[in-house]
Amino acid sequence: MTCAAALTACSSKLKQENEALREEIDQRREALREHQQQSLEQAQQELALTDSLLEATQREHDELHQYVMEHAAQMGDNAPEVVRVNELHARCDSLKERFEVLAETIKYIRKKQKE
Repeated sequence: MTCAAALTACSSKLKQENEALREEIDQRREALREHQQQSLEQAQQELALTDSLLEATQREHDELHQYVMEHAAQMGDNAPEVVRVNELHARCDSLKERFEVLAETIKYIRKKQKE
């Protein structure tokens, strides 16, 4: 009789622990969903900003590059315009890389949200 009472108590305690674990798992899943959504929104905002910066930088680079090419005979390699074109080119490359990383991040988050 004592054994039966002990088993019942033990079984009841296990059920309570299982329920508590399930609840904790559900809470963690919900927290993960919220975190993914916040990360997605942040990445989308950063992507939009990066796209705008890239567009403006590319436009400035193209305009200055055209000017430098037209006046290449009068300019040396260390002319401020040439240096600025090189800086803008490097900035464009950096922004393109950032854009690609953010785009892949968004794809990955969306994929994980579907799972």
